[in-house]
Amino acid sequence: MTDVFEQWWAKLNLQFDTELADLLDLNVGLREIGLERDQAQLESGLASVLDLSGGLAAILAGNVDAPRFLPAEPPSAQQCHDPGPWREAVSVEARLAVRTSPLAHALHLSHATVRSLVRARDLAQQEEARSDYGPNHQFDTDRMMAANCTRALLVDCDAKALPAQAVLCAHDLLWVLEYVEDHGHAHYALALEGALARAQDLLRVLTSEVVGRLGLSESLLPDYETILSLLDDFIGADLRQENLTRVKLDGLWWSETSTSWPPHVAIELQKLDSVETAPGSGIYVITQRGMTNIPDSLTCA
Repeated sequence: MTDVFEQWWAKLNLQFDTELADLLDLNVGLREIGLERDQAQLESGLASVLDLSGGLAAILAGNVDAPRFLPAEPPSAQQCHDPGPWREAVSVEARLAVRTSPLAHALHLSHATVRSLVRARDLAQQEEARSDYGPNHQFDTDRMMAANCTRALLVDCDAKALPAQAVLCAHDLLWVLEYVEDHGHAHYALALEGALARAQDLLRVLTSEVVGRLGLSESLLPDYETILSLLDDFIGADLRQENLTRVKLDGLWWSETSTSWPPHVAIELQKLDSVETAPGSGIYVITQRGMTNIPDSLTCA
């Protein structure tokens, strides 16, 4: 009886397998599984092959508000030879520490947000003045850029490293921008004015924190462009005693003749990781794996 049952069961299984093979292409299924596995392996290795930040910099090439990449303007001749009171008042150690901290990234993002909202508001005011229907806010790329910068600030930057007031301002600004996106069809320029005021509050808080960490007094309160120069312009700086192991150097300006590096830094190798601002100038900007968004016309006076 057992043999009969086993024969019947084997026949039934064979029939099932035959019918299943008619419905499914098992070889194709195995190939799909293999493709998914290979795809996962490729994606896991992309980070070690591709420079995603550099790619974003290339996409944003020409956008002077692109955060965390390169200064919009080269150091002027006066900057190259006259460091001014701010440079004298801030140590190299403090400048390197701040430019490596999340605070510097947040400052650049907040400044980009303010610039984007100024453009969005001005454009909205112009459109409202010449159209009875008001501006078409659905395709306002400047407003969307401001929202993306604010989200990046909250996601990329360590909240514990930022002033609590700055985090609150960023959340408030993002809420306002999302509200404007959903309900901004009426009084759009006025709504953007409110968002801009909150973005300016955020920039003010972060600027004050950076100035404090740089050790500057209120009598030497610099504007954003001066802070950017303090954090990025190391032309003529003496870095021989600095530990640069964990310092973020991308975007740092340096001179082949006047910047002094630690003994272990090979100048020729440093050039390979940099872009000369103008042929023969001897002024370089360190880039991430050779990626840069310096326009071809950029020169150093």
